[in-house]
Amino acid sequence: MAKTKQAKEETEAIKPKTTSPFKEQALLEKEIKDFANKFKTTVVNQSKRISDYFEMSCFNYIVLFYEINGYRLTVQNLQSNQYRYKCSTSGVQSNFSHFRATITKDKKKYEFEIQHNLAIQSSHHKELFTTPDISIIKKGKVKTTTEYYDSKKRFSFANNIDVMSFCEVKQFNPFPELLFNFIGTINELQKDIMTNKAKVLDPPHLAPSLMISGKPNKQTTRIKEVLESRYCINLIYDLFYSGTTTFSKHNPTNLRTVGQLPSS
Repeated sequence: MAKTKQAKEETEAIKPKTTSPFKEQALLEKEIKDFANKFKTTVVNQSKRISDYFEMSCFNYIVLFYEINGYRLTVQNLQSNQYRYKCSTSGVQSNFSHFRATITKDKKKYEFEIQHNLAIQSSHHKELFTTPDISIIKKGKVKTTTEYYDSKKRFSFANNIDVMSFCEVKQFNPFPELLFNFIGTINELQKDIMTNKAKVLDPPHLAPSLMISGKPNKQTTRIKEVLESRYCINLIYDLFYSGTTTFSKHNPTNLRTVGQLPSS
């Protein structure tokens, strides 16, 4: 009887909480390990924060998006033969891993990188930078300088012209200020999105996306509908429980790519 009760309690402990924007760490760890196994590598266990695990999970979803859209994905820059996610804005990119996305169209090969917490140059001013959680850039365009900080500490970044798209990750239930703040980031990094003048990219790239763990309410559902009808963006809710469906090969058309008009 005691064993049956203990087994039941252990099962209940890892069940998803349907109303919370937080997911059990054990479930996220398993998802990340399964993803790494797919690419025949292991992951450096570098964090105990649930928000970092969620960010890693969202990074993996972006890799999956490119894979189901015809890109070939390869792991780059392993650290001691392990994949090392960059879960903060500090540190230089050469000390962390990333993915390369390659596709051939009309006999021409295109290569890009999916980077984690890389500073991106503003689309308005060449000396301003901000750091989205995930960015897609042209291959080999990460730069490092010692001129950014007074301390001469090394700083990794990409020039705006080399950035294809970016994503922000938030482990919250969506709320209005969070959604409107994302529009400010888009204005800074990809100003053409704001006027619907962004060129349609071929090969395609995921439009700027805000990836949120929690479920929306009536108000935030309305904001999503209006903002997505106004701009070429993706506001993605409830990723803890809908991520595998949202980034499924059966569902790619529901995610907008760069340059698609809002009415499309």
